Amino acid sequence: METPDSRRFIPTVRLDVVLLLLAAIGGSVDVMSYFQFHTFTANMTGNTILLGISKGDGKLSSSMHSLTALMGFISGTFLGAFIVEKKEARWTSYITLSLTIETIIIAAFSALSFFYTASESSYLIYLTIALSAIAMGMQSATIRYLKIPGIVTTFITGTITSIGMSVVQGMRKGFKKIEDDTLETPGAKNLEQRIELQAMVLLAYGATAIITGWIEYHGSKFLPALPLILMISVLVMSSRFKDLKV
Repeated sequence: METPDSRRFIPTVRLDVVLLLLAAIGGSVDVMSYFQFHTFTANMTGNTILLGISKGDGKLSSSMHSLTALMGFISGTFLGAFIVEKKEARWTSYITLSLTIETIIIAAFSALSFFYTASESSYLIYLTIALSAIAMGMQSATIRYLKIPGIVTTFITGTITSIGMSVVQGMRKGFKKIEDDTLETPGAKNLEQRIELQAMVLLAYGATAIITGWIEYHGSKFLPALPLILMISVLVMSSRFKDLKV
């Protein structure tokens, strides 16, 4: 029998799983992009560094890859923000719409990556990079809209920083439990829960990156399907989030 507490807990757990899957997508896409194009399409900090290095070395093609990723990511954040910024403090159909569009873009990226070879035309290369970066930009804007404290799924530096800040805050103020039964927002967690989720997001990103790198080295031709499978799983998990307060 479901209680009010269990009804709140179940969506929260599902939302946590969705966040972990999104972090895994970021890790897999970044590794795939780096192996294929020597650029990052989810981590713009690393991508900007690569852009600076390639410019300094005079490698025009590498710098154009990084610049394409940067412009694609920025475009994706604008697109994602345009879709989800409707000011309702809940999981709206607009968030689902944003994730659905991201899934379609990831599907196109996976299809192009599946048939990618080093001899591909520059147009297809830039299109693949742009699609990946746009998808990651949309994901960043969508997750930011949820305003879950300290959770970032596309650039892990922000998550590591949040973990450090949460730990210090907990050491100074104590890891106090939230006793208010009126709190229904998944973001309103006590510090132990928040740090645990942040750590799991970090682990999901890193573990998937390691697995993706291992598969890349061993030459599995089915690797491009990984981010698409994860993205479809996100849509399935979030299909019952309608009107969930966030």
